[in-house]
Amino acid sequence: MTQYRNVILLALAQACFLATSMTMVTFAGLAGIAAAPDPKYATLPVTLSIVSTALTTAPMSIIMQRTSRRFGFRLGAAIGVLSALMMTYAVYSGSFILLCVGALMVGPFQSSAQYYRFAAAESVPADKSSRAISFVLIGGLVASFFVPTLWRFFGDLFEGVDYMGAFVFAAVVVACVFIPVAFLRPLEEAFDVGSDNAKEEDARPMGAIVRQPGFIVAVVNAALGYAMMSFVMTATPLAMEICRIGEASPEVIQQHVIAMFLPSLFTGFLIQRFGLFSILLVGHMAFAVAFMTALSGIEVMHFSVALIALGLGWNFCFVGGTTLLTRVHTQAEKGRVQGLNEFLVFSTTGVASFAAGLILNLYGWQTVNQAAFVMLVIASAITLVWGMAGQLRARRGRL
Repeated sequence: MTQYRNVILLALAQACFLATSMTMVTFAGLAGIAAAPDPKYATLPVTLSIVSTALTTAPMSIIMQRTSRRFGFRLGAAIGVLSALMMTYAVYSGSFILLCVGALMVGPFQSSAQYYRFAAAESVPADKSSRAISFVLIGGLVASFFVPTLWRFFGDLFEGVDYMGAFVFAAVVVACVFIPVAFLRPLEEAFDVGSDNAKEEDARPMGAIVRQPGFIVAVVNAALGYAMMSFVMTATPLAMEICRIGEASPEVIQQHVIAMFLPSLFTGFLIQRFGLFSILLVGHMAFAVAFMTALSGIEVMHFSVALIALGLGWNFCFVGGTTLLTRVHTQAEKGRVQGLNEFLVFSTTGVASFAAGLILNLYGWQTVNQAAFVMLVIASAITLVWGMAGQLRARRGRL
């Protein structure tokens, strides 16, 4: 019961994290428009939060290794509360600089939350770890159904200042992380991220690892999949505001988040059943549907369908790319390889989120989706070459 209690508690913490993440994506850019000296920089707060997450993921892991999971979760939540409060004051005072500093500070909280699923896996027997991870993610998915209602509630409480209620809500929900974390057992002790069977001298040089076609395809799908998703998603609330349908953006983002995480219940099964190559191609097709829908109109329906397809594409490409990554490294190599992958993914995503505001402001919503199509063509071409080469090798092997 102690093992499964941890999973339930971590699912509650994941719900708080997802609620905060949804708030950042939906309202940080809108608050940026109101406070930025130039609308081109409206998405800078979102970009800073992503970059900060990328830069603090490895340090947070080291802190947890030397102290405990619980300490790391508490530290991240404490910084997250300060971040949300600073962004609240920034909105109240109209300070774009404070808004950016607050967004930068949210990174440690978001990076600490990346380890909720790993802590859940560590709390149960090895053969139950995949179920534990899925359950934690579903905790966040369930929360996404209620977040728009809470946004409206807090917005009504602070209706005198646009978007202030959303960041007050973020501060409250981050503070709620302390409740489930307080009851975690036995995650109050330092943990060992290494493996008894993994020796550092057995690891290959990084140059040999990154030259593998499988590594390249894994990183391309994870990084560009995340970048395409962030690029279009970050621009969506701003584009809807320009189109005078901004009041519908919370529901559109909610549908997008559900589409991102709901397929996780069966993506692993689909990969086992149909293979990685097929699932990656399905993800690319979902991205294509998203961009074509966005290019076909600017009604709420177009934004909604595009963002749902965008979420599905992200899930298949990100889960597929992550799965492929685990097949190109050994236990001794996983720390460095996964660290490099995370850095590349979040760095690419940070650039994409910042570019979204610039391109939207300078060239419009159509160009945003056309630029995303270019990224899709690159990812699809690399994946197709890799997949066809693998099928050719398999045929030769049978001969």
